[in-house]
Amino acid sequence: MSEHKPRKTTEKKVPKAFGWMAEYQDENSLLAAARKVRDSGYTKTDAFTPFPVHGIDEALGIKPTILPFIVLCAGLTGLSTALLMQWWMNGVDYKYIISAKPFGITPASIPVAFELTVLFSAFTTFLGMIALNQLPKFSNPVFTNPRFDRATNDRFFLYVEAADKYYNRDSVKELLGGTHPDSLDEVLEDTTPSALPRPIILGTILLVIAGLIPAMIILNIRAGYSTAPRFHVFFDMDFQPKKKAQQTTTIFADGRSMRPQVKGTVGRGQLEEQDPFYLGYDPSKLTAIDTLETGKFVSLQEPKATDSSAASPASGLTSDGSAQTPAAPSATLNLPWIDKLPIEVNEANIAVGKQKFETYCSACHGYAGFGDGLVHKRADSLAQGYWLAPTSLHVDKVRSQPVGQIFHTITKGQGKMASYASSLNPKERWAIVLYVRALQKSRNADLSEVPADMVKTLDEVK
Repeated sequence: MSEHKPRKTTEKKVPKAFGWMAEYQDENSLLAAARKVRDSGYTKTDAFTPFPVHGIDEALGIKPTILPFIVLCAGLTGLSTALLMQWWMNGVDYKYIISAKPFGITPASIPVAFELTVLFSAFTTFLGMIALNQLPKFSNPVFTNPRFDRATNDRFFLYVEAADKYYNRDSVKELLGGTHPDSLDEVLEDTTPSALPRPIILGTILLVIAGLIPAMIILNIRAGYSTAPRFHVFFDMDFQPKKKAQQTTTIFADGRSMRPQVKGTVGRGQLEEQDPFYLGYDPSKLTAIDTLETGKFVSLQEPKATDSSAASPASGLTSDGSAQTPAAPSATLNLPWIDKLPIEVNEANIAVGKQKFETYCSACHGYAGFGDGLVHKRADSLAQGYWLAPTSLHVDKVRSQPVGQIFHTITKGQGKMASYASSLNPKERWAIVLYVRALQKSRNADLSEVPADMVKTLDEVK
C-alpha cells in the first residue's frame, strides 16, 4: 500500500465577510443614514463617533436595556436572602437573646438587609453590563479597515453586521450607497497570521522562569535555618546604635546594659506621691501603717505646734498662714501634717482662695464658713432626718487642724464631702486653705493682733 500525504495547497483562503461599514463627515449624515437603515428593518447595527451624538439610540432603533429590571430582581433577592437568613439564624436555628429583642426579623435586621440589597445590586449591575455588551471582546473585525482610526478624530461610521437576519450582501451595499457616504467598505476577516512569533514565545517562557526564582529563594529561606543576621531591605530600629535591655556591655564596669535608677529618681506621674506640696503631709516621715488595729498612720515625728511668729499686716495671719491656735488634739489620721503654707501669704493668693471657696465651698459651708450654705438650708428644710450639717470652719476642731490636714480634706474629701482634686489644682487648694485661715482669724482675733493704724478704723466702725 502506498502512503498518501496531504498536499500543501497554494490557494488563498477567502476571508470571511462580517458586514458593511460606511463613513460620513458629520453627525447629521450619520443620523439620516441610521434612520434609513433602521426603517429597512435591520437591527444588528452600530455607530462609531468621536463624541456622543444626541438621538443616535433612537436612530439605530436600540431598545431600552433590561439591565434595570435585572438589577431590581437582584436587589429583591438580596433583601429576601438577608431577612430569611436572619430569621433562620436568630429565630429558628439558634435563638439568642440580644437586648431583650424578639426572635426573628426586627428593626435591627434592617442594616444587614440593606447591605445585602446593595451588594447583590452592585455585582449584578457590573456583571450584567459586561454580559449584555458581550464583553470581553479582545478584537473587532472593524479594526481591519485602516480608515476606521479616524472614528476617534473627525469621522462617523455606520456598521451593519452580517449576523442580521435580513442581511443580504448586495442589498446592504446598495442601501448604504444610497446614503452618499464618503467611503463604503466591506468588513473582512483579518488574514494576518495568528501564530505568535517564536522569539516572543521564548521570551515569555524565560520571563516566567525568571519570575519563579525569587519565590524559590524565599521558600528555601523560610524552610531552612541560618545563624547569620536577617537581611533587611529597610534598616529600621533593629540597627540603631544602642544596647538592648538584657544585653551585656563593656561600657560600664558591671557589664550591665540596664542601669539602676539614680538615687532620688521619681517615676513619671509619681511626683504627687512623694512631694508634700501635693499631699499635705511629709511622706518621708512615715514609718508604718497600722491597718489591722487602728487604721491610723504611725509617724516618726508628730506634727509640730504652730509657729506664732511675725504677723502679716495685709491678712492678720502669721507668716506661715497659721492662726496661732492651740496645739492640735489627736486627729483621725495621725500623719506628719504640714504646718506651714507652701504658698506665699499675700493678697493675690487670698483673692484666689476667696474666689474658689465661694465657687466650690460656700454652697455647703456658707460664705463665712459657719456651715450654713444654701445646700444645708434646703436639706434642713426638708427635715428628712438623715442630713448631716456641714462642719463649721470656726469650731476648735477645725481651727486646731494643721494647714496640711485641711488641704488633705479638700483633696480626698471627708464624710459626705466629695474630693475636689479633679476640680481644683494643688495651688488653688492651698489658696482655699489660706482663705479658710483668714476666715478663722477674722472671727477669733485679739485686738492686740490688729495693726495699730487700723485700730482707729475699727473704733469708728463700732
